[in-house]
Amino acid sequence: MMVRLSQLEDAGQAKDEQSALAKAFTTARMRESVAIGRSLLGGNGIVTDFEMAKIFADAEAIYSYEGTHEINTLVTGRAITGISAIV
Repeated sequence: MMVRLSQLEDAGQAKDEQSALAKAFTTARMRESVAIGRSLLGGNGIVTDFEMAKIFADAEAIYSYEGTHEINTLVTGRAITGISAIV
C-alpha cells in the first residue's frame, strides 16, 4: 500500500483520500503491534527498563499526528460517497 502510494506521489497523482486510507490502516496496525509487544512483556511492558512504554507512547503520538483513525476514515468515506461528515 505504501509503495503504491509513494509511486502515485512521485507521479503527482496521489489523492488525499488515498493518503487518508493508508494512514488509517497503517496507524491502526501500528497500535495493535505495540499493544501486543506491551502485553508480551506483562508488567515489564509499562516500566522504562524495557523501553516498551516509550515505544507505546511514540506510537500514540504518531497515531494522533497523522490524524486519528476516525478522521482519516471520514476523509475516505467522503471520497467514496460524496457526502462530508465534517462541516
